[in-house]
Amino acid sequence: MDSVFVKDISVPTLLLDETKCKSNITRIFSKVKAMGIDFRPHFKTHQSKYIGKWFWDLGIRRITVSSLKMAKYFLQSGWNDILIAFPINIRELDEYLLYANQINLKITISDIEALGFLSKVLTFPIEIYLEVDVWSVRSGFDIDNLTEIDRALKVISKSKFIKLVGIIAHNSNVYSCRSPEEVCESNKKFLSKLFDLKNYLIMKGYNIQLSVGDTPSASICDDFTGIDELRPGNFVFYDVMQVAIGSCSVDDIAVCLAVPIVAIYPHRNEIVCHGGAIHLSKDFIKIEEMDIFGLVVDIQENTWTSPIEETFVKSLYQEHLVIKTTPEFIAQHRVGDLIGILPIHSCLTAEAMKKYLIPNLAWVDHL
Repeated sequence: MDSVFVKDISVPTLLLDETKCKSNITRIFSKVKAMGIDFRPHFKTHQSKYIGKWFWDLGIRRITVSSLKMAKYFLQSGWNDILIAFPINIRELDEYLLYANQINLKITISDIEALGFLSKVLTFPIEIYLEVDVWSVRSGFDIDNLTEIDRALKVISKSKFIKLVGIIAHNSNVYSCRSPEEVCESNKKFLSKLFDLKNYLIMKGYNIQLSVGDTPSASICDDFTGIDELRPGNFVFYDVMQVAIGSCSVDDIAVCLAVPIVAIYPHRNEIVCHGGAIHLSKDFIKIEEMDIFGLVVDIQENTWTSPIEETFVKSLYQEHLVIKTTPEFIAQHRVGDLIGILPIHSCLTAEAMKKYLIPNLAWVDHL
């Protein structure tokens, strides 16, 4: 395999620090294993067979994905216990059933109508998770609406092919937290609500697993007693948003967008680079009332520096990004130089870029 060198980059390129990434994987896997909880990592962040092998090498055999397309991609490289943690799309049902006949494919049901449709067409057993919405107002059965949950259980009980194996939930509320203490308090309330539901289902004769998965809680909190399965995903790379929450340090971020400088404006302390919303997404965080679209680093031979002080991406356009910085940083750079951007949300940046470069080594595949 011919090496690909950072010095030869000419367009926005997503760099992957293999050492940081493997360290993130090992740290969370070891934590989950020590708690005696099943680990089903979400592969929606990296979407790469190459990175997936790093999980496989640790003995991990069960994974989560967010689409049928992603499930097909990973089953082709040997993964055969896959949960699609996204509401089933009945327009793809024929393909769902095709692959469910080949591997241990678990699907997510988030709606009574979809459940009813599935019950009418199945001709062989299939395992499902019911998604419940714990105050996120996204998708899933409202955890406070037991009448609707009972309707779903009734449909399941009448089907000889639907097997309810678990309850799936995602605590999206932790993403508004800005300290480890806030994250753990949110997680505690979230889990308490799920335990109430599990006890309710036990009284009705259902022995189900509780499956949860968000990176802040998995990274920060230590008490998951009563949870059967953890499936975080973003931890593989982390990002600036996770740093703001308290999930990780900035040194744990394992991806960085290398971008070329195309213009420098000393009179306004700004630098413009080739790299925009189509590379990073338009996610941002607020720091001291300022919208921050990314932190700026200098590229080194095999990795990158810590963030440059008083320097950040202040605005994004389709192909442009504008950096607010200091005279000192501007004096150290010229048009044509490469600098790096730590993404606010690495999942979206990875999806936008489609492949990774391990500096001075090789390109890494992506779905």
